[in-house]
Order: sequence, then C-alpha cells, then structure tokens
Amino acid sequence: MEDDAAIIELLRFLLEQEGLEVEVAHDGLEALDKMETFSPDLVLLDLRLPKLEGMDVLWEMRQNPRWNNVPVVIISVDSSPQTMLQGWRLGVDSYFIKPFDPDELIRVVRRILSVSRPEPSLNP
Repeated sequence: MEDDAAIIELLRFLLEQEGLEVEVAHDGLEALDKMETFSPDLVLLDLRLPKLEGMDVLWEMRQNPRWNNVPVVIISVDSSPQTMLQGWRLGVDSYFIKPFDPDELIRVVRRILSVSRPEPSLNP
C-alpha cells in the first residue's frame, strides 16, 4: 500500500522479479477492501496514505483474525521514535525509512516469507 507511483512501480518490479504476485492499493481504504479478496502473505505499508492512514490500516489488520498474523513491513518518511514505537507495538516485522535500499528490502522480504512460509519437509 503506497501512494507514490514511482515507488509503486519500483516495488512491483522488484517483487515480481522475485516471483511474487503483487497487488497494489493506493489508499488505506482500498487496501483493506482488496485484502478481503486477496489474502496477502506480506504487506508493504506506507504510513502516509490517503483516506485511511497506514497506522490505522495496521491497527485494523491486527484486529481482524484473518489478517492479524500477516507480516507487515513499513516503508515511510516518518522516522519519529513515537511512530516507529507504535508500529513495533502493533507488530510490524520491519521498518524502512525513505529513501531505502531496494536490495535490503528484498533481503528482508525473502527472510520474512521464508519464516512465515517454510519449505515443505520431506520427512514425515
């Protein structure tokens, strides 16, 4: 969920290069609406979104049993300690400050997805 078109396209390209399916929302209400039909394995979340702020989206996710365990990575210009602490208290998995290193973001996404979706075991 991001409102900057250039960042959206960069993230889409990077994630699709990793073989991931990407669904984009341009505001917080659209994000919650899309999550009703598209069950995400991970959410990249900007905090400054139109219609419903990112922190409110995160709070709604944590209140909903369908989404409360979905990993969330915040990508924001807001680096205030209060905002970051609020995000950590709501269970974000990582927090990136814009501008961010795309390679590091992909490493974190890979790590989070490998933990939340472990490879199937061949042992019974």
